[in-house]
Amino acid sequence: MFGEEILNAKQLAMKLGVSRSYVYKMLKNGLPYHQLGSKSRKYFVYKEVQEWLLSN
Repeated sequence: MFGEEILNAKQLAMKLGVSRSYVYKMLKNGLPYHQLGSKSRKYFVYKEVQEWLLSN
């Protein structure tokens, strides 16, 4: 993961040009994310998100 762009939901929404609520809709459809604990924030690796968007 080092050297890759890691974003939170707000940053991802801004980078993709969508709303945060749309990011959460994508999560329900399988958008890949990482989380340190069950109650911690979700983080996204931009490259993984791009690959997911291209395959869906």
